[in-house]
Amino acid sequence: MHMRRLPLALTFVALTPIASMAQDGPLAGLVARVIQGATLNRTVTPPSGVNQQGGIHEPHFLIGESLARAPRQMNVVLGAQVLSFPLSSSSGGFSYATDPSTGEVTPASTTFGPAFAERALTLGKGKFNLGLSFQSTAYDSFEGVALDSGGMSFIREHSNCCPATPAGLTVVTDFNPEFERDLLQTNLSLEVDSRATAVFANFGVSDRFDIGVAIPFVTVDLAARVDARVLRTGSGIAPYPIHSFDASGSDRATFTDSGSSSGLGDVLVRAKYNFTRTATSALAAALDLRLPTGDKDQLLGTGATQAHAFFIFSGEYGIFSPHVNIGYTVSNGESSAAATALDVNEQAHRLDTINPTLGINALTELDFDLSVPDEFNYTFGFAVAAGPRVTLGFDVRGRTLRDVPRFEIRDNVYVNRAPGALPSAAFTSTDEFSLSDDLGNLNLALGIVGAKINIAKTLLLNVSVLFPLTDNGLKPKPTPVIGFDYVF
Repeated sequence: MHMRRLPLALTFVALTPIASMAQDGPLAGLVARVIQGATLNRTVTPPSGVNQQGGIHEPHFLIGESLARAPRQMNVVLGAQVLSFPLSSSSGGFSYATDPSTGEVTPASTTFGPAFAERALTLGKGKFNLGLSFQSTAYDSFEGVALDSGGMSFIREHSNCCPATPAGLTVVTDFNPEFERDLLQTNLSLEVDSRATAVFANFGVSDRFDIGVAIPFVTVDLAARVDARVLRTGSGIAPYPIHSFDASGSDRATFTDSGSSSGLGDVLVRAKYNFTRTATSALAAALDLRLPTGDKDQLLGTGATQAHAFFIFSGEYGIFSPHVNIGYTVSNGESSAAATALDVNEQAHRLDTINPTLGINALTELDFDLSVPDEFNYTFGFAVAAGPRVTLGFDVRGRTLRDVPRFEIRDNVYVNRAPGALPSAAFTSTDEFSLSDDLGNLNLALGIVGAKINIAKTLLLNVSVLFPLTDNGLKPKPTPVIGFDYVF
């Protein structure tokens, strides 16, 4: 009987759309690329006798980018949090139990269960559950800074590129000429949207043991804007605009880029065992294994294998069914390295054209934390039977990401890096988006309200809305979720 239903299930999965859009480079590296592009000011040929080298002054804020960890580490964290937004529960809305004395199969609950949590009850021996859910998520802020505000501000320092003495002499003074003490300010704005269609299936191996799979198909849209400005803290005494973005000598420019990717996300396989059950309560243990099947370079997958083990309590008190999930996720893998990549070959080429004997074309890359973090997870809430065909529910879903890079808004002081006329004092960058000195835990929490409506026999319509309860990390806007599940 169940084998005859298998082609139906496979057809259901096959009808789910799968698309792919080519990118000009990995989507995970888009923010890094647009910030890097903003560091390329215009190449300038100074008037004769002005530059001690007597040659072309190439843009050197590019190498300065390798000195600043904050924007690239932020890109890593953003991508990881987009990909870890929760999918709806794959637990079926109907649950059955077999009476050991009569062999009769009867419903085990008065409700259709929670939407984004697990209950300890299982499907029932031989029962098969198919489902589909769709959710569209737009993001509002990152670490309390509105994504569209331009409030993620970063400062770039100039490289120590040029000798301060005429050609042929051996003495080279650090950060002299004065233009090497110029700074570059970049203000980043983002639009981040994701959509996920998840197909899930579960099978009741016994009255106490379920196995299942969830297959997500993901679309991520990303747009970045960088407003760049040269802070002439050193080149103000130069008789020509040595750092500028165009022939007019402008010290300001805007850079934009956008991209989209679609395809298979990280597949989830799972098992749940109900080890005790009474008329009013049940306990279970579950294991979700998330596989790195999504392309992490295109922001379709985390790049990690994640094992989420958790315990489940659920109660049955008339029409009221509370539930609690508590667990821990162990992660093994890394996010895309494209999030922090720099075009080293281009940098080396540009620097070699100046003076290959100075050794300034050798970049020292900083270490970045690409690891996908472990998590402590919890969900608690309740479902209530508002009628024989309607279940309403509320949940709080929380995650604590352990030992992750954290960010803050602070004032940073950039000291005068050499003696000379300019700058005469240190430069203070106010409200700069900065990487904290230490790793920390990141607490994320979502509230969830929803309804499950029995529209025909064992077919349910599931409607939910997720909304943020904290401003930490990547904060989503209210997210609607719609889905169906069917048990037979």
